[in-house]
Amino acid sequence: MDSEIRYSRLSRYAPLGRVLPAWQQSHCVVIGLGGLGSGLSMQLTRFGVRRITLIDRDTVGFENLGHQSLFTTAHAEAGLPKVQAAAGMLAAINPAVELDPQFADLSRHNIRELCAGATLLFDGLDSYFTRYIVNDYALQSSTPWLSAGVVRGELSMRAVVPGVTGCLRCLLPDPPPPGSVPTCSAEGVFGPLLSVANAIQLEQAGRFLAGEFTADDDAMYSLELPDWRIRRLQLNGPAQTCRACSGSYDFLSGRFDQQAAAACSDGRFELELGSAIDIEGLAAGLSAETGWEVRPNRWCLVADHGAERYTVFPNGRLVLSGTQDGSRLNHFAAHWLGL
Repeated sequence: MDSEIRYSRLSRYAPLGRVLPAWQQSHCVVIGLGGLGSGLSMQLTRFGVRRITLIDRDTVGFENLGHQSLFTTAHAEAGLPKVQAAAGMLAAINPAVELDPQFADLSRHNIRELCAGATLLFDGLDSYFTRYIVNDYALQSSTPWLSAGVVRGELSMRAVVPGVTGCLRCLLPDPPPPGSVPTCSAEGVFGPLLSVANAIQLEQAGRFLAGEFTADDDAMYSLELPDWRIRRLQLNGPAQTCRACSGSYDFLSGRFDQQAAAACSDGRFELELGSAIDIEGLAAGLSAETGWEVRPNRWCLVADHGAERYTVFPNGRLVLSGTQDGSRLNHFAAHWLGL
């Protein structure tokens, strides 16, 4: 009875009610828990999806609270990994959903493991190179992929269904140059537009689950404020010249690793020490110094110094964001960890 009541308002909308059982047997992977991924995860949980894998590499910051619907001030104060904060919120919404939080940086090395068995892939990514990896994996594994982007007052959304539609590389054979595409962190976002993008993603995914998605649905959806008219650009299936649709998965193979590393390092730097770190001792040392805001938790330590954010993991991994000077990370390791 509880299940019937929980989903009663959804099932009474006939187009959703017909496909709700298919949603509730599916395994959905949400890659990126920013503004788009937060909303998607919440709606998928309310649909009663059987299993949701959550993938994100970041912790909750105060800058996330204006537009990322799953996170609270308490999450930001604790510096929790987004996947753990999200899992806690989603479990409270619907405890019947199996949640698989993966605190990880998605790459060609781990995508097969993290996305294994997925019915649907959803992305809320801000990295074009990571999108190309997802595109390759979606085609290789024949997994539908619902991709969207929202920045400023603009949204775009495209469903990639292998064997039915074209793919990302059909439209953009290569990633745009770093810095050439606007980002939410640089230019902001009209938060409510994220829900509109989520609605288009979920409606298109539902058409696939219902067995109704055809080549006529191969389209790019876009909207730009203040004109609220959603534009639908009809696409024409796989391009004859597309390497990915022809079976050459360049981003999964590592062909573009060097360019990807350069693009993805913009404002974010990582260091692997190869040895464990005493998080409690480091937190105590930083807390004693003026200018540091320190937030340790069971998964990592987040330490802010002005615009710079250091995330330190017990296994010896360090991440720096908020600066273009990667040498600051080496300086941190030398000064605070004696390395």
